[in-house]
Amino acid sequence: MTTSDQRRPRVVMLVGNFIDGDSRVQKEARSAAEAGWDTYLIGRPYSGKREESKLGEVTVLRPAESMAATKYRTYHPRRSGVGGLIAYSTVELGKVKHQRQRIRQSNLAVERELLARRAAEGMNPASKLVDGAVLAARAFGVKAAGYWIAARKQALDHNYAVVQESPSTAIEQLLVKRGGEGAVWNAQPRLVDFEDSFGRAADELEPDLIHANDAEMLGVAVRAAARAKAKGRTVKVIYDAHEFFAGDTRDNPTWAPAMAAQEAKYLPLADAVMSPIEGYAASMVEFHGIEKFPGRKPPVLVKNMPALADLAAAGDDVPGVRGALGLAADVPLLVHPGSVTKVRGLQTVVEALPELEGVHAALLVGRRDGFVAELVTMAERLGVADRFHLLDYVPSEELTAYLRSATVGIDTLLHIPLHELTITTKFWSYISAGLPVVASDVKATSELTRELGNGEVYTAGDAHSFVEALRKVLADPAAYTKVYTDETLRGYSWEGQAEVMLQLYRDVTGLDVSAS
Repeated sequence: MTTSDQRRPRVVMLVGNFIDGDSRVQKEARSAAEAGWDTYLIGRPYSGKREESKLGEVTVLRPAESMAATKYRTYHPRRSGVGGLIAYSTVELGKVKHQRQRIRQSNLAVERELLARRAAEGMNPASKLVDGAVLAARAFGVKAAGYWIAARKQALDHNYAVVQESPSTAIEQLLVKRGGEGAVWNAQPRLVDFEDSFGRAADELEPDLIHANDAEMLGVAVRAAARAKAKGRTVKVIYDAHEFFAGDTRDNPTWAPAMAAQEAKYLPLADAVMSPIEGYAASMVEFHGIEKFPGRKPPVLVKNMPALADLAAAGDDVPGVRGALGLAADVPLLVHPGSVTKVRGLQTVVEALPELEGVHAALLVGRRDGFVAELVTMAERLGVADRFHLLDYVPSEELTAYLRSATVGIDTLLHIPLHELTITTKFWSYISAGLPVVASDVKATSELTRELGNGEVYTAGDAHSFVEALRKVLADPAAYTKVYTDETLRGYSWEGQAEVMLQLYRDVTGLDVSAS
């Protein structure tokens, strides 16, 4: 079956990141294209200008974006306190004022030199007196202006400092929680910017299906579908919920409630919901009452598991993480790919290394500043810097083979509501790579670890407990990896998950793409 214009059915996948580090959306797009969908994966451009490339049979489109709304909020900090009222409205304006002040000061020196030269050439004493008085008055004005400019610049710096400490006011946070669209767009201006760029791209491509990844793309997708309907075209929308925002505790206090508000408003207009985490799906049903939507089924689980095809393509001779570090085969090596923040709990590993003689730990990171730099400093202070390593990310399709040469995979999440529901992508990678795991006792991960018997669980944030759990695994790694049978590996592979996603595509659109 084909669409009305006889082209292949088209799916547009939207994701509000730069795509390259997002293994889930890449696998989704490749699977859709391999199944016969004309697939476009739309993400953010690095240059700010339109970029287009290929990912296998997938067209990767990064539409031009000005991020005007985000930049406006960033460069126009709110005025805080009475002193903040006199601040310049933008950094650029402050710079211009400062530059003009420097010119005025330089001009004063020039005018003094000119006056001295005229006096030396026999200037009338009365004229000299008048010109000197005028110059003195001008100098006084320039000096006064300098104090005023400095005060306004100091007030601007104060406003910026306040915004860094508290990105949103209490009133704005309240308005966002109430779900007001204007307040949401104000607090999270990227939603406006994404509509400007991603929305235009979705209209241009005229898809049959929009696959919206994360809540920031849900509104974009639903509005595009509404515009298409007004023109007589039918566009279905699937919302792929990567997170459960009611359990989010990130630093920006308006992010989670703004995203929850987006879900509450636009979910009734999405045709189906899918999620990578069972806990997220169940929590969304309870939080948003999805089962009450007419004709709506519960979220479909499509877990972000490694592809067996990628592992087979890599072969058995990949030096991987151990080769990258030049470590012998008998050196115990812990590995952790992915995001590094305080709530990921990796400080526990650094604190444990002094008790783990000869054990090395490698983190695969996208950047080395921020909390990663803090961990490096901690390792240096504890005298274990030579056994604490940072490596760059590898492409998602190479990750499983890259990890295979490690000894143990670690999953160190701390206790926050979101983490209790989470099975991380890295956990599935450890299974595919045949690694035993040491995992913290957050609910979902610890339950699965104990159920599979593929590792040991320790008390989150407790370095001594981590040491005890790791020693048990290192004493007999094979006892934990024997559970990785061919059947288990197939059950925890992307290939099986992709078929669930493609069946959802068929159910939602009514298009049997395999027959087209």
